[in-house]
Amino acid sequence: MRILGEKVRQFRKRKGMSQKELADGICTQATISLIEKKSKIPSMKIMMKICNRLGIRLSEVIIENDDQLYRTFKKIDLLIRHMQLEEAQDVFQHIRPKQLRSNTDKKQYYYYEGYLQLVLNDNADEAIFNFGMLLNQFVKSSHDMFAILATLGTGLAYERKQAYDKAEIFVKQAVATLHTMDAQAMPMGDDDYLQNEILIYASAAQLYAKINFPEEALELIDLALKKAQESQSLYLLDRLYAQKAANEVVLNNIQSAHDHYYVAYALSLVTHNSSLTEKITKEMAEYHIAPLQVANEA
Repeated sequence: MRILGEKVRQFRKRKGMSQKELADGICTQATISLIEKKSKIPSMKIMMKICNRLGIRLSEVIIENDDQLYRTFKKIDLLIRHMQLEEAQDVFQHIRPKQLRSNTDKKQYYYYEGYLQLVLNDNADEAIFNFGMLLNQFVKSSHDMFAILATLGTGLAYERKQAYDKAEIFVKQAVATLHTMDAQAMPMGDDDYLQNEILIYASAAQLYAKINFPEEALELIDLALKKAQESQSLYLLDRLYAQKAANEVVLNNIQSAHDHYYVAYALSLVTHNSSLTEKITKEMAEYHIAPLQVANEA
């Protein structure tokens, strides 16, 4: 099942209650914040007490996970994370606007539409339009992961249009908001949140490298690597080490670049990321770094 965090917030506001007042004697204020901002479900006992205090039925804010739209968005997200973009678009095209019931549904719809327009269809203008719809019409707080992703996406769309000043403004805003969310102790063990963090740092680093700020790029890459290593996640690890090596070459840290290209190359084989393996091999040859020899059965 899933909780409609935005609806909980709306019911609380109608009651004229603060998060602290709603939480009093039931749970921590941080729990209420996670429910509202990240739709995180606490124990059902706590959730029932919260609903009783708000004077609402549990069914008004809880939806079963067999909800078709929920499963469709999860499938799209998984396909995108595995870079199966054409398959993701095929699934996305089956969604009808009348299915979008909550703000969360609408945010996901416009984010994935914007992302696919940008990354798959190379249509920066359509991407900016869809990210703008999300940000201007459906976001209640900047501390919202889809808001951060849409802000980042807008920056990357401007990068695609070679409007680098605008791109930097949006990317900086996305990273700054993510830092603020981290400072507010967002939940550990949340794979979706973690992978979005890593994606944001990696994408922002890519922009900084492109506009010739390798030191700033490395700072963001190191943040992403720290997140991945602390959580024992392989997500984007091959890409991150390749980015790290490329920026080290620019800074003339050749030995570090040599070591990190080797790590990236090995990881790209483990993750079967053939396009990245080819890219790494090409860059290693360009910088006169001998390729890693791997047995055929690897």
